[in-house]
Amino acid sequence: MAVARRAGSLRGSMNEQFSQWFEQVWSDREDRVYRSLFGDLGQGIYTAGPGVYERFQKQPHPGWLNHGVFACPPNDDRKTWLYVTSGLSNPWNLDTPQRDPSGFSGLGFELVIETPDAADWAVPLLHNLMAYELLVAVGTYEGAELFEYGNRIPLNGSITPSFDSKIRWLLVGQPATFAQSFDLQSGRVDLFQLCGATDAEVEFARQTSQDTLVELLQKQGVYPRTDAGRKSVR
Repeated sequence: MAVARRAGSLRGSMNEQFSQWFEQVWSDREDRVYRSLFGDLGQGIYTAGPGVYERFQKQPHPGWLNHGVFACPPNDDRKTWLYVTSGLSNPWNLDTPQRDPSGFSGLGFELVIETPDAADWAVPLLHNLMAYELLVAVGTYEGAELFEYGNRIPLNGSITPSFDSKIRWLLVGQPATFAQSFDLQSGRVDLFQLCGATDAEVEFARQTSQDTLVELLQKQGVYPRTDAGRKSVR
């Protein structure tokens, strides 16, 4: 079921009280929630610099340049690498310390992609998706909507520049091995797990349903991980 997520103006400045609260919300997500869900957050956050937004020919809000991606290595509970954005749920739209009236913090979600091995394409991919969603949120693209569960995101080419991967789409789904959402003082945050799919697999989903495709990918042992080198199951 689609839910109404928050989009709108972003603040250009903060008073001291709000700034401190904002930083607390940010730290709570990364230091408490992310470490609880994902364990080791790796070597720190990979921030998305101005170059990411230049690709879209847009000037970013200054605060967006502190948003980024964590690359979480395997641990005792997870044998895969996990990449997660941090910043989409920042409550830029609020004026005072409070829970957003919409119920969601910031845009209401963060993006996650899981890979069988370390993937040099994962951080740049999430940077681009994060930048696009922030631009959508402030009305840059008329008629464009924020990501939601059940979406199919076209990549318009190989998921990796290293070789011609069959993976050219991302499915937006709910996590199966960790919490689907969490709460901050500013509101709820959903986790959107992205899973790669091929052209043929997406065509199969169009003819049947996305749930049917996910079931097929699960049976083949390739969901919810994204393996840029795998073959299409259709």
